[in-house]
Amino acid sequence: MKTYNYNGLNVYLKATSYANNGSLAVQMLSGDDNEFYDVITVNLGSFLQTEQLAFVDDNNLPGIGQWLESNGIATPTGYSQTSGFCNYPLYEFHL
Repeated sequence: MKTYNYNGLNVYLKATSYANNGSLAVQMLSGDDNEFYDVITVNLGSFLQTEQLAFVDDNNLPGIGQWLESNGIATPTGYSQTSGFCNYPLYEFHL
């Protein structure tokens, strides 16, 4: 399990899937005690979501997209989708 520094916390990522469509869901957990920290993806029910492509929740986790890029975890696709008043960028994950 590879750990990362996120805002001063030792964390790791866990890839799982959304129950309704099987697309990629990525959880962030504490590397020190394995406690749940947050889900960094959102399920928008889009046909673009796959086992490697997921929308990232930059709205509730400001800067998470840039953090994913700088750590070589995911790259932006250049596409995003709006839901409500929020815009979610689509990333390709390299987990």
